[in-house]
Amino acid sequence: MSLFASQLKFLSILAENSRRPQPAVVDSDAIATRLNMSLGETRQMIKCLDDMGVIQSDLEGQLSLITQKGMLWLERYSVC
Repeated sequence: MSLFASQLKFLSILAENSRRPQPAVVDSDAIATRLNMSLGETRQMIKCLDDMGVIQSDLEGQLSLITQKGMLWLERYSVC
């Protein structure tokens, strides 16, 4: 999977969570499992996406949630 495709999948996981009745932050272990990536790779992606402003994450990169910018980015670049 390309980096761009992985980023879109990452954002879709967080967007899916945000549509729940009581959304919560998503643990990086759960994201790594769903993306079939190592925890280290997942944390690198979290840092990159956080720097882009499409997600918000804690300092350790353990917990994440999607931002409005991330929702717009996902909507714009997702192939339906």
